[in-house]
Amino acid sequence: MYYYIINPAAGGGKINKVQTRLKERLKDLGIAGEFVKSTGPGDIAKLARLGIEKNFKTIVAVGGDGTIHEMINGIDNDKIAIGIIPLGATNELAHTLGIPDWQSACNILSARKTEVVDLGIIKNRFFVTNVSLGFNTFLFENLNPNPTSFLEKFKTGFSLFREAMNFKTVVVTLDFEEGFSVEAECFNVTISNGKFLKFMPKKLKPQDSLLDVVILSKLPFTKVMRYSNSKSGEKIRDLSKISTFRTKRVRIKTKKPYPVIADGQIVAETPVTVAIAEKKLRVIVSRERKF
Repeated sequence: MYYYIINPAAGGGKINKVQTRLKERLKDLGIAGEFVKSTGPGDIAKLARLGIEKNFKTIVAVGGDGTIHEMINGIDNDKIAIGIIPLGATNELAHTLGIPDWQSACNILSARKTEVVDLGIIKNRFFVTNVSLGFNTFLFENLNPNPTSFLEKFKTGFSLFREAMNFKTVVVTLDFEEGFSVEAECFNVTISNGKFLKFMPKKLKPQDSLLDVVILSKLPFTKVMRYSNSKSGEKIRDLSKISTFRTKRVRIKTKKPYPVIADGQIVAETPVTVAIAEKKLRVIVSRERKF
């Protein structure tokens, strides 16, 4: 039996548009199981723990990266398999696992191929995709993640343009476990647990027990858009503004406390340590996964 945790707020309420068809498809595949819905912050982790108490061996997040983030922080049993039906505003993990949409997700859940991937840890919270601060923090705090009308889309695009032109860089000090430090004036810093950055010049895996630290210096708006919209695997010739490091643990410091995002959620402020966790995550993946 599968246990489905639905986040009705994910992706601007996308689940409400497809819920009937989704449940019918899962029933046809013989994996309908039990469905529960979250009602507020912190509820998803509680529902995950409840699913374990009910002896479910497969728990499925119906939502986006934020839903998965909350769910894995409620699971302390490494024998549980995690499934994903991507219906969020951001679905980085699902795409990396080869799950492009909810229709494909149903077939992938039924086939049930699993892989064990790394988890990162920050402030006693686990994360799957990445940690970041800088321009990404601004986007999270100020932009509408699900613009619907033409006017909202225009306002979102205009705000991005304006802030990219005027965004003030952040002076960040990174102390690496390997015994060296880097101080840089950054547009953005991302600490990635695998291939969650489209423009990275080398193939990364969320199974190598390493974090990839990416420092992005101040860029013209045109290059910000180029990096943001680059296709997975596409090579960016000008990497002069990008510095990368690999580590198991890094301490992030700024002159004053600065919000830090993990899996698309603000979870801490600097100074903070980010590391590879001892805990691993068993996930249901597609044969088309990108690692």
